[in-house]
Amino acid sequence: MVNFTDNMGLYKEVGEKSFKGISSLGQINLNAWQKLAQKQMEIFSLATEAGISSLKSLGDKPDFQQISSQQAEITKQLGEEISSKNQELLELTTELRDEYIAFTEEQISGINFLNR
Repeated sequence: MVNFTDNMGLYKEVGEKSFKGISSLGQINLNAWQKLAQKQMEIFSLATEAGISSLKSLGDKPDFQQISSQQAEITKQLGEEISSKNQELLELTTELRDEYIAFTEEQISGINFLNR
């Protein structure tokens, strides 16, 4: 026979575990957005710097050959930096995926306490 006190204890335990789970998920989401926004700003900064360098090279009034050469170098450097940032993003998304998997596994294992 199930008694009221046991039921209330079970409800309390489920509520506490749910609250902790939601708080943990919220923290994971917040950290993920912060890290992704930081990478986005880094990439935006690289593009801005490349644009400024490109404009400066035009302001020097060199001949067409020099302009082409400088623009090619700026484009090459930006491409390399963007490629590096893409690798960082890949590593970051792998890290975030692992955090979400660990969270999910923890939540699933927490459900097992109901089967006791």
